[in-house]
Amino acid sequence: MNEEEYRKALLEVLIGLEQQVIDQLKLAIQRLPEKTRGIELMIFPDQDGEGTFSLRVVLEGPDSFVLNKAISDYADLISVRHTSGGLVPEVPLMDPFDVEFEVNDVLSDVIGDWLSKVWENVDNTALKLPVTIVADEEYGHDLPMQLN
Repeated sequence: MNEEEYRKALLEVLIGLEQQVIDQLKLAIQRLPEKTRGIELMIFPDQDGEGTFSLRVVLEGPDSFVLNKAISDYADLISVRHTSGGLVPEVPLMDPFDVEFEVNDVLSDVIGDWLSKVWENVDNTALKLPVTIVADEEYGHDLPMQLN
């Protein structure tokens, strides 16, 4: 699979998860602690570069442990898991040693771009905090991306 095919296949999976992510974001926003100073929508690509990842809401502010505990039931937006039946959700799996592009950079950029469009469908007009899409280990060419 080349880079363009990978981008397209990953985006198809993400589009199927859009409503789930919107619902989780709404629930997390409704439960933001008063002391929250910022929100990061954090992409965690797998260390091996195979194409699995997790996407999580991370709050910034004093005593971040307490802040993030307040939304812990809603913070995981997507978490790709290996199961006996395969990957859930079924994202394209790559061999990082058999591709001509950095899977984690492309993955982070595709998720970041998609997530910025998803964010437009979340009622965030009352939210007066900075919201940033970031990728762990500074993956992605287009990240971090400021939303609010």
